[in-house]
Amino acid sequence: MQSREHFTDIGYKPFLFYVVFGVTGDDIHPSGSRHHVDELPESLEIHALSRPDHADYMDGFFSGDLGKVLKASYPDLYEKCLAAENCVIIKGQIKEDSSLDYMRNVIGIIQALFEEGAAGVLDCLTFTLYSDQDWEERLFEKEINAQNHVKILYSEESGGWWLHTRGMAEFGRPDCSLRGADSEQFDEYRKVIDQMIFYSGKGVFFDGEFRLHTASGNAYVVDSSFVDDFDNDDFNNAYCEITIGQE
Repeated sequence: MQSREHFTDIGYKPFLFYVVFGVTGDDIHPSGSRHHVDELPESLEIHALSRPDHADYMDGFFSGDLGKVLKASYPDLYEKCLAAENCVIIKGQIKEDSSLDYMRNVIGIIQALFEEGAAGVLDCLTFTLYSDQDWEERLFEKEINAQNHVKILYSEESGGWWLHTRGMAEFGRPDCSLRGADSEQFDEYRKVIDQMIFYSGKGVFFDGEFRLHTASGNAYVVDSSFVDDFDNDDFNNAYCEITIGQE
């Protein structure tokens, strides 16, 4: 059991959405000893789809803006997954999240599918495609660390850099949004957000004022305001608007 030593129940639960390409529902054979799977987390659903019956749905993962991102970031894996005749959807809201056992079980189930010949897996919340090697090296049999799952994205706007996360929904925590960072602040503010990801994975709910230290040894005062909005395209999750000041 991997505990979440700072866990606080904030009223909503983790949500997972993975698509495993190139396997059928018959390919799921996880074991406790090899894959560290002891159960299918309650309310998590697994569906098998095939191209003859669900081609439009499967192709939808490779079209539009999502398709452009995946093709640009993972060109070879994109083509390999696009050509798959079958896929397995692993999706649902997690009921028990006081520990990270749910994530360990899902990681093990997907590892078992890779060992049965999966072409790749798409994390629909972070727009990440994993190969079998990527999955094993980054996630399987590793201590579960939200920093390995969640992405920090950034874009330059008229008022400075916008830094924000995607994927904290997998840990039942709001994503982070910071606007107006200048170029000199960028690296340090990214480190602050990375620390927020780490502690959020352990169950912290950042709401209000708090202090964080970065790997650079600097201390910052962070003010976080929770925005209870799950219907936004930037996060597909609730989020926190944060401001950062040096202590």
